[in-house]
Amino acid sequence: MKLMLTTPPWKTTEKWPPLGLLYLAGSVRKERGDEAVVVDAFCHNMTVEQLVERVAKERPDVLGMNCSTHTFNATMEVLRKARELLPDLTIVLGGYHATFAAREILSEYGFIDYIIKGEAERSLPRLLDHIEAGTEPTDVDGISFVRSDGELFERPLTLVEDLDSLDFPDRGLLGDFEYGYMFQGVPLTFGKFTTISTSRGCPFSCSYCSCAAFSERRWRPRGADSVVDELEMLYRQGYRECVMVDDNFTHKISRVEEICQQIKERDIHMRLYCEGRAGHAQLPLLRMMKSAGFNVIYFGAESSSPNVLEYYNKKQTPEKTAEAVANAKKAGMLVITSYILGAPVESREEMRSTIHFAQSLRPHGVQYNILDYLVGTPLWEEMKREGTVKDGDWKTNHRVYEYFPEHASREELESLVNEGYGSFLGAWKSGSGVLELVRTMMVNSTARRIVMGNLTNPAARRMITDGLKGF
Repeated sequence: MKLMLTTPPWKTTEKWPPLGLLYLAGSVRKERGDEAVVVDAFCHNMTVEQLVERVAKERPDVLGMNCSTHTFNATMEVLRKARELLPDLTIVLGGYHATFAAREILSEYGFIDYIIKGEAERSLPRLLDHIEAGTEPTDVDGISFVRSDGELFERPLTLVEDLDSLDFPDRGLLGDFEYGYMFQGVPLTFGKFTTISTSRGCPFSCSYCSCAAFSERRWRPRGADSVVDELEMLYRQGYRECVMVDDNFTHKISRVEEICQQIKERDIHMRLYCEGRAGHAQLPLLRMMKSAGFNVIYFGAESSSPNVLEYYNKKQTPEKTAEAVANAKKAGMLVITSYILGAPVESREEMRSTIHFAQSLRPHGVQYNILDYLVGTPLWEEMKREGTVKDGDWKTNHRVYEYFPEHASREELESLVNEGYGSFLGAWKSGSGVLELVRTMMVNSTARRIVMGNLTNPAARRMITDGLKGF
């Protein structure tokens, strides 16, 4: 059979390869030998119509798509039109949103044939066996579908336990498209760029995040040998920048140390990015990571208020975040911190305190978000129990001001977000700030690359000019 796997149509500047689809394509080709076509409509900024045209051109036997809450409606539009064009097409849906809303989707969208909940590398080849044989896939892990008698059949979501058993993703399936990352018109990566997954899952249960539910709070790492084998392969293929997409790359310190040691022993010279948890950010570890090429680290700080952090079940303190940021900067890393504004328990004073906290840390980059209520998160489930969620709300993303407009309006929260970004730039308007930037440029090749690569970029020049006003 011919299988077409695609991301949803969208517009984005965060152009990261769809590793999940590449893993699926690899499993199908290995287990069954089917032809697998991967289309990254998301990063190509395709419209619904353009993606439907591509489906019509490829004429696959099976079309598989993943979707998030943000992209759900666009995904449904594509799949509905694809079924109209190709009546014999079998449609399979996956991803976070499909995992948490499988019953609702199958009851309302009759053109969806199957949903695979969780990780599908083992399940998709088995499902294709049944599709080819014309039998019902009642033995496929993670499956949800409507049986021939009209009854809904479901099995629990599935996870891959042994990640080292999966073949490395074949990035050649994506063609010669140039991937990378850009923020507000400013490129942050240069040269041949990709991503790598070295672990899956999260043992924590932050209330705003659906990762814990998707992974059943089970963190599963790849071995250091496997990780560095893939990095070495990428380095030989010419890749020079790589983001670890793990939710918890630094969760097991001894594994990180072994990865770093092997990177240096094998003479791999790449600029590496990762996300770390503040509780696993000791200075010796970060220095070892920096020496192995980890130039950028991201910390989810979220808030400076213990009350708000407790509401988010973050299991982290502002003091620990401050220590982690300071350690990363001492190690010579670029540090990015993220924050969430608008929790129903959060006062305006606490929001501004978070902004001031971020300013005091003086990270090299910040991300401010307004609190979202996403399907599958503990916050969403709590809202369902309380009856706050309305019929049909599961189809789209909802921000806190839609449910609690009396707490803080959209305009006020957006103004606070803008204030946060402005104060971040203002934090560098001092002699000590300039000296720190100079030191960072001297010890961090990624910092130099970003600056040199944006010397003639109008968006970067505007950002710097705005930040230096009043200096």
